[in-house]
Amino acid sequence: MESLAGVTAPRISNSGGKLLDETPNEAETDALRTIQAKLEKPEDLERLDQLQTAAFQRKCALDEQLRTAVQSQLEDINTGITQLQNSLHSMRMIEHKIYETDAILQKIISLQSKLDELRHEADTYQQLARAQANLDHIIRTPENVNKTDDLLAHEKLLQAHQLVMEIENTRNYLLFELHRAQDKDSHADDIQLVSKYFADHQRLVRQLEQSISFRISQWYHSVISAPEQLVTALRLIEREEQVDRFWAQKKELTGFSPPDRPRQWRMLCFELLRKSVKHRIEGIQLETKEEEQCWLTRHFDRCRLMFVQDFRIITKNCSRCFPKQYDIVNRFLGYYHNCLKEHITEICDPKQRNEGEALTIAEVFALLTFVHDYQDTECLRNPELRLDISHLSPLLEKDLSVAVTDVFINEMKRKVAEWMSNTISRETKDWYALTKVDLTSDHYYYTPMPRTLNNLIIQTLDMAKRMSNEICQITLEMILEKLNEFHISYMNEIDLYKKKYFADRQSFGDCFTKQMVANANDCESMSTVIDILRNYDRNDLDDLSFSSQQQLNRYENIAKAFKQIAKSCCDIILQEIEVDTSNSLKGLFTREWLSATAKSHCGTIIETTRDYWSSELTHLKKALLAYLFYTWHKHILARYLRNVLSQSITIKFERPHERRRCAAQLRSEASLLDKEFNSWIGRSSEDAIEYHFHILSNIGDILEQTDLDSIVLELATLAKKYPSLTKEQVIQILILRGDFTKQEARDKADAALANMPRVNQGILSEVSEIINQIK
Repeated sequence: MESLAGVTAPRISNSGGKLLDETPNEAETDALRTIQAKLEKPEDLERLDQLQTAAFQRKCALDEQLRTAVQSQLEDINTGITQLQNSLHSMRMIEHKIYETDAILQKIISLQSKLDELRHEADTYQQLARAQANLDHIIRTPENVNKTDDLLAHEKLLQAHQLVMEIENTRNYLLFELHRAQDKDSHADDIQLVSKYFADHQRLVRQLEQSISFRISQWYHSVISAPEQLVTALRLIEREEQVDRFWAQKKELTGFSPPDRPRQWRMLCFELLRKSVKHRIEGIQLETKEEEQCWLTRHFDRCRLMFVQDFRIITKNCSRCFPKQYDIVNRFLGYYHNCLKEHITEICDPKQRNEGEALTIAEVFALLTFVHDYQDTECLRNPELRLDISHLSPLLEKDLSVAVTDVFINEMKRKVAEWMSNTISRETKDWYALTKVDLTSDHYYYTPMPRTLNNLIIQTLDMAKRMSNEICQITLEMILEKLNEFHISYMNEIDLYKKKYFADRQSFGDCFTKQMVANANDCESMSTVIDILRNYDRNDLDDLSFSSQQQLNRYENIAKAFKQIAKSCCDIILQEIEVDTSNSLKGLFTREWLSATAKSHCGTIIETTRDYWSSELTHLKKALLAYLFYTWHKHILARYLRNVLSQSITIKFERPHERRRCAAQLRSEASLLDKEFNSWIGRSSEDAIEYHFHILSNIGDILEQTDLDSIVLELATLAKKYPSLTKEQVIQILILRGDFTKQEARDKADAALANMPRVNQGILSEVSEIINQIK
């Protein structure tokens, strides 16, 4: 404990003393509080002995723990004091040794100047020793040069490289020594002397580089037929890379580097591989535009085949020959991709083409089809090759792709417009040439127009889809626009054809009606063409979005436009029938019509219609035939009802027998018309048409009615059956009887139509419109 002499013990502050004084008081207070809590009730006194025993046991346990803790603290303090004493002793020993060492060093400082001469001699000896060691190599240099020439001539590159490195090491040693001696009055002519002596080394290196470069350039054939030659070249390249790294590190330390380092043969190897790929791509272009019209298609077909064949070799063979760190598959993929990209850019970039020489549509198709197929399973995504294409850029840059696409779209827009115009021209030429129309297997008249448009659209869209879905969508939009223009032009030609026909019917013979039937059938068939267009649309037309609904409406509008043309053709046929039956139509429901001696106007109309049906209309498609006969039946009704419902009535039936005769004739002709029309159109189909000739019978019943009180019921029944029957029309029917004044007819009409709402729709409304159009 002597070492601790003079060390003062820590003092206990007054505040610490106060805490110790207060501790017994706090303990006593806590004890009283505990006893008070445990002895709250008188019966708790019975447990007093137990409580005392438990308290004594706790006190003993706590005392034991306290003694153990104090003993442990004392032992730790003793250990710490011992370690402090040992540390103090060690510090004093170290201090003593330092003083002794310093004294010894002071004695040997004077020896440094005496050893300078010895150090110089040692350096000189080392240089001479190294010179002697390399003397044999220096002397054997001419012999090694000859051996190397012989080895290179026999393509023994590994042995030749070994001798070249031996010559190079000797030269580099001499140059390094001269470099070190620059501060000792060395002269440049010494370096020149060494370089001249080893001049053949540069020649040998160039020859070796040429041999290696040739093997690398011929990698495709070498990897198949002589992989060992390629591996030898790659081994030498890697050895040269190691030497380059060695001298790079040496230069950082000494500032010296041989004059021909670094050679960077690995970079040379990569550049040779890239050039070989470029030459392979350019080398398979066997024709030019002047020699072969489909030169680009054939060229890209060869590019596709070459790509797949080459990468089968690269993935299977090259990965075995090239070092792993070359990542040769991805490296070749980058070379092929970039070279193809440059090649395509040269082909389609207007800046790199001759002035006035633009891409043709066939060239654009070949180019964009190749770009599309290149991204697909035919090339990059070929499952056999399993290439990583995540790092590749687009083969055709965006701006160039847009420019090429515009060339295709603009050219196709021009061609489609020209084809459609030619289609209309051929059609109209056949119309005026009175060319006989053809029959389908279902015995419908037709012309080549729908098939021509169908083939045109399919070929155009197939061509666009082969290039890309985006181009197909753009082309589809263009075709929709051109179809809209086509149907307008087609309708105009039909109107012109109609006007010329009705101006001189004799010159057209019976070809006009057949041609109109064929035109109507053609336009009805255009719905198939529209369905084909929808199949090419990549948008989800079943989607409820606004854009999808807009696109769907475009298809429906074009289909409706052609269906409307078909109906217009049917209307023209009806116009022709009306012209042929005009006298009979005008005579319906007139005094002449009611005359017993007059020829039956209804019979004439039926016979004329039957002639048209048996000769031409049987070759009209059923939907159009149904429309035609339904429209024709409305026109016939309009002719009947024109005099019935007109306010300027020229006929009245004041006598009962006239009314009975008129009613009988109306019922007879209504039945006959209904029978004939249903025989023409047929009732077997589920969507059989309901003709309304029975309205004539209903009017006849009203005319024949003798009970004037019951006539209101008859009128109410008629008004209920035909909600579009107006009050004025009812009045006209009653006035037609001839036994009602205008006021009486009005009263009867009011009574019949009381509490019965009228609507402006239905057969009578449609017939009324036709009546208003009759001149």
